Amino acid sequence: MRFSEIYGNDALKRRLVKMVDENRLSHAVLFVEQEGMGAVAFAIALSQYLNCKNRSDGDSCGQCSSCLRHQKLTYPDLHFSFPVNSSAKLSDQEKKRPVSGFFLREWNELLISNPYFGAQELNDALGIENKSGVISVNEAREISSTLSLQPYESDYKIMVIWQADKMNAEAANKLLKLLEEPPAGTLFLLVTQNVEKMLPTVLSRCQIIRLQPEDRGDMANLLEGRFGLDKETAMNVATLAGGSVGRAISEMESSGSDSQNMSLLQGLMDAALAKSLADVLDIADSLAALGKDRQRQWCVYAEGFIRKMFVSAKGLPQIAFADSEEKEYISMLVPRIKESFYDRSAAALDAAIRMIESNVSAKLVFADLGNRFYLYI
Repeated sequence: MRFSEIYGNDALKRRLVKMVDENRLSHAVLFVEQEGMGAVAFAIALSQYLNCKNRSDGDSCGQCSSCLRHQKLTYPDLHFSFPVNSSAKLSDQEKKRPVSGFFLREWNELLISNPYFGAQELNDALGIENKSGVISVNEAREISSTLSLQPYESDYKIMVIWQADKMNAEAANKLLKLLEEPPAGTLFLLVTQNVEKMLPTVLSRCQIIRLQPEDRGDMANLLEGRFGLDKETAMNVATLAGGSVGRAISEMESSGSDSQNMSLLQGLMDAALAKSLADVLDIADSLAALGKDRQRQWCVYAEGFIRKMFVSAKGLPQIAFADSEEKEYISMLVPRIKESFYDRSAAALDAAIRMIESNVSAKLVFADLGNRFYLYI
């Protein structure tokens, strides 16, 4: 992947090129992004530029042997690690200690088709269903073994670790020494969307690079060109995406997921308004049955919907950016909602996200959340 093939963050591209050209690239770089910004694409483009035989004008040539194999993700000195879990695709033996190497075909196919993918897209591709991926100590051993070997043809052996915050403590501690004293010619390129969850000892060994959200107008132009959207719809989607290209593309390509989110939220709101605690708890059970990443996605969707309700209640529907189905439902809800509901429910959803990410029982999280909606509404 060439830098020119990645949308946005042009200043970062120039910075990475300069670091390579001036031999100032750290042995461990941590890319910090919001989900869907494509940091893994920057990691691959950096590796491709570093190993290109004919780089010029701030980019790799895209035509030499190294570039062609980077584009197919077959370059022998470029390696990947990412969160995994047991899957029906694995043998009984592999299920006991799943590692990234068992899923490289699925990883490569997803990455080539959409370098802006998120955690749920990867889970779906790997077939790990409702389980949450993790980078385990077994994975750390695989990384150590891979990096102990000499590079095949490059000056570097490059290890890209996607969602590095998913390393459990045992894995992180095992990799600390490698990060502190890596074998000669080793380059770590880590990616995280939750830098606050990473061990300080890991962070202290990395050069941290933050991706910036894209300009709303620039993203709207991209959506117009790529999806043929009209200007108003493209601007609405760009606004809701919060500067993340991946989120914008996901919005265009996964209407089914949002339809399910809307259906579950509508069920919860209707049950709370009807003061039917039994129905509220039924919806809570349905949410608890989702995978961890889908649970988080639903909470984020619900927060966005409540923001749209609040803005509409304040007489500013033009900046709520609700679609036609949402507008109709919001117009029915707003007159029936307490003024205090908006802040209290948003805080409850924030708390639910924190508990989900801390592995609190999903049944407890959503039973509590449903009860709060029942009381607050």
